[in-house]
Amino acid sequence: MRSKAGIVLGALAIGSVMFGTSTASADQVAKGNNFVVNATAAACAANAECKIDLRLEAQGDFHVNKEYPYKFKATAASGVTYLGKDPTGVDTFSKAAGDFALDTANEKAGTMTIRFKSANKGAVSIGGTFKLSVCSAQNCQLEQATVAVPVTVR
Repeated sequence: MRSKAGIVLGALAIGSVMFGTSTASADQVAKGNNFVVNATAAACAANAECKIDLRLEAQGDFHVNKEYPYKFKATAASGVTYLGKDPTGVDTFSKAAGDFALDTANEKAGTMTIRFKSANKGAVSIGGTFKLSVCSAQNCQLEQATVAVPVTVR
């Protein structure tokens, strides 16, 4: 699938967003023709459970596809242990494993939560591929957004 923004087969290269040691505000980490993904990271300490929320927001006449099996496949990072519960592995986060939740008050939004521990202090990049879908009355788009979220571990 090719979109006007140059997305090929739904792949989208994304820039980085740095988060400090306190709860961060949401920062856009992915954008497609009919969606955006914002990331929010809470304060993160070495060897403690940390989390990043990836909030998918459909744009225009589109809404989040309730039927789609949302999935985030994390890439390996030095000193990082992923805490996913998906049967395919700890580096996979999915709707089936309870990591993705639709916003019950807003059909245009849903959130994927990524949990991890870092053995190292300092800058850590949490990245991977977010498989998602947004729909209009006419059609549904299947997308893959490559997301990288640098986090400062204290």
